[in-house]
Amino acid sequence: MSSKAEVTGRIAGLMQLVIASSVMTNERIARSLGLNVVDFQTFGYIARNGAPMTAGEVSQQTELPTSTTTRVLDRLEQRGFIERTTDPNDRRRVVVRARPEAMAGAGEGGEDDPYRGILDGMNRVHEQFTIAELEVVARYLEAVKDVR
Repeated sequence: MSSKAEVTGRIAGLMQLVIASSVMTNERIARSLGLNVVDFQTFGYIARNGAPMTAGEVSQQTELPTSTTTRVLDRLEQRGFIERTTDPNDRRRVVVRARPEAMAGAGEGGEDDPYRGILDGMNRVHEQFTIAELEVVARYLEAVKDVR
């Protein structure tokens, strides 16, 4: 039986490999959409948030400097990925939201989905595990997703 330190070390090494692979995959997908990877990942934060966000909230979530966030949002708006509108609750505030058509179908595995191959591969991997095992993985990922 492995010690906790051994398993923890193995997990840390594997996470580094997963992260490196994810970075390279996201770079490839971003390029295919005509974006750089920082803009693409920022768009992902905005899209997953669901609700409109201020530039400050985007900056806080992405940990990008506010000046960089402004430039990223400008590029995303120019490319049609987001739109800026006045906050209906406070007309002094400007909020951004993902345009639904910008990545319609992404993550759903459709023919044009840039994540299709990844989703297919993950489904093949998931078939090798029980629901209980997948629940542990999901609980672990939920716990580590914000570790930076």
